[in-house]
Amino acid sequence: MTFFKQITAAAALAALTATALSTATPAHAEERTYGEVDLTGLARNSWHLNPAGESNAMVCNVNGPDGWVAIRSGPGTGFAANRKLKRLAILVVDTSQRQGRWVRVTTAYRNHTTNGRRQAHKTLHVSGWAHDGYLCDFLD
Repeated sequence: MTFFKQITAAAALAALTATALSTATPAHAEERTYGEVDLTGLARNSWHLNPAGESNAMVCNVNGPDGWVAIRSGPGTGFAANRKLKRLAILVVDTSQRQGRWVRVTTAYRNHTTNGRRQAHKTLHVSGWAHDGYLCDFLD
């Protein structure tokens, strides 16, 4: 195999891997109660019911070893993580700015601990992109 073909094959494999990683999602939406917060399913499933624009979504489906969602500088896992947010952080997302499974985050805040106990409002300065498989609708 020539050097050019090796690079092309490696680039193709990297692109396939990045695509697979960027579209991977948890098997199902987290529907669970944490203290005073009820997670009611993936937020993306209700976005079409509202006018496109700002919407609130809560970080969910982060029960794995990491325990957080990365807010990235661009729409994909190849972009740097600007910030990592734990369960029950509230993201303000712009549903009119989506690329595949990624949605634009304009800011974030926290009104509950990761266990669902109410706490003083805390602004979490961040902007970037989040994968919609880690964002749930919620009731508090």
